Amino acid sequence: MAAVQVRITRLLADIAGTGRSIDVEAESAAGALDALCQRVPALRVHIFGDDGELRPHVNVFVRGELTRGDGLAAPVGEGDEVAVVQAVSGG
Repeated sequence: MAAVQVRITRLLADIAGTGRSIDVEAESAAGALDALCQRVPALRVHIFGDDGELRPHVNVFVRGELTRGDGLAAPVGEGDEVAVVQAVSGG
């Protein structure tokens, strides 16, 4: 497993009671998200829906590139960054 840095938004960091960067061990982006949610269970409901899939307004970037669906299974390497970004809308 690789040491991966998961970056989260300030809102998620406030919910988690952590900083905006959390180090986890993972083999894939999906594994990094799972490790994040195991470490900070309060984040799971904000990242994943009841069906276990990413919420529609959550974007995941691996090494700066948007990744969704099957792309989350792609391997991550030592020192890679996985960023969790929630879309914001309003009027």
